[in-house]
Amino acid sequence: MPKVLTAGVWLALGLLSAFGHGVAAQCPALDTNATWARVLRAWQSETGLRWSNDSLRQQLLAAERADQAARAEFGARARDTGYLRTLMRADSSRGVWLLSVIRSIGLPTKSIVGSRGADAALIIAQHNEWLLPRVLDLAKKAPRGEVSPEFLALMEDRTRVQRGERQLYGSQFKAMPDGTFKFEPAEDVEHLEERRASAGLPPLVPDYVCNLEKAGIRVDRSSLPSRPY
Repeated sequence: MPKVLTAGVWLALGLLSAFGHGVAAQCPALDTNATWARVLRAWQSETGLRWSNDSLRQQLLAAERADQAARAEFGARARDTGYLRTLMRADSSRGVWLLSVIRSIGLPTKSIVGSRGADAALIIAQHNEWLLPRVLDLAKKAPRGEVSPEFLALMEDRTRVQRGERQLYGSQFKAMPDGTFKFEPAEDVEHLEERRASAGLPPLVPDYVCNLEKAGIRVDRSSLPSRPY
């Protein structure tokens, strides 16, 4: 059963990537001129970009859509063991496919499949703990600008949590028996928001947490770092 939620995936594919398309009314308006927004927008822009393998890009985007569709009810069904087992099997199948791609051509990066294709590959990797360390290592070795700073941060956090270490960017939440999600401990919380901004992640509170809750995730707010950071 999945024990950790990678919060950024929910946001990166929806609210944060949809500049100009509005945000849930009960959440504060996103500051699209903030550092984190500029970093994210610069990565996501594909204007004038040419990638070398459009066929693989389309396959990755299809896999991403299946991944996210399977999680549409995650917030409401986080305690449904049957649902979670089905989700894990589908994740594993996509992970095996991605591993075959990596063995064939290496990690799909921006120059190969564009920004969206590269992100899709990392989403699949994040949902497969057995594959994540290998992909993170490859991502760290990729030339600057080839891998999303946001997803690099998310993978770093997830890998740290798997090893029992404190996260750096505040993206990980642990599923509790009562169905709530508890914030995993982070190191150097005083500079947490600075690290988040540099990676293209919005402020933890209220933006990040509010939009998680809008997606149906019950966040244990008492577990969040005390403000000010």
